[in-house]
Amino acid sequence: MKTKIILQKDIPNLGVAGDAKDVAPGYARNYLIPRKLAVPSTPRARLHWDSLKEKVDGERKTKLAAAQERAKSIQDVVVTISGRAGQDGKLYGSITQADVARAFGAKGIVLDRRWIELKDAIRTTGEFPGAIRLHPQVRATFKIQVQSQA
Repeated sequence: MKTKIILQKDIPNLGVAGDAKDVAPGYARNYLIPRKLAVPSTPRARLHWDSLKEKVDGERKTKLAAAQERAKSIQDVVVTISGRAGQDGKLYGSITQADVARAFGAKGIVLDRRWIELKDAIRTTGEFPGAIRLHPQVRATFKIQVQSQA
C-alpha cells in the first residue's frame, strides 16, 4: 500500500517540488513529512501547489541558468594536488573529494565536497578526470593533476 504525498522540495531520485508521488507509508511518515520535505496529498494542498507553479518554475529556470554559468567557469579547470608518494608514483594515502574541494578553494572557487564526483579513488600520481554536480541537469568536468610532494 502506498501513501500519496506532494513534495515540498526537490529530492534526488524521487522528484521535484510540487510533484505528487506514491511512496511507502513509513518513508512518508518517518522521513519526508517530519523534515518538511513533503505533505500529504489533499485537494487543498494540490490547489496550493498549483497556485505556486509559475513562481517555482521561474525559480528553477533561474537556478538552471546560474548553474550553467558556474559550470562554464569550472569547465576544463586543472586542479593540482600534491601528495606524498613512493618511488613508483603510488600515493601513501588517497586523494578524496575534500582534497579536491580544498584545491578549488585555493583557486577562489568554493565548492561543497558532496557535489564532487570522482570515478575511482585516486591513489597514484598523474592526471585524472573529475566532475561536479551543480544542478540535476548540469555537470561540469575538470582535470585533477596529482603530483609527488617534494
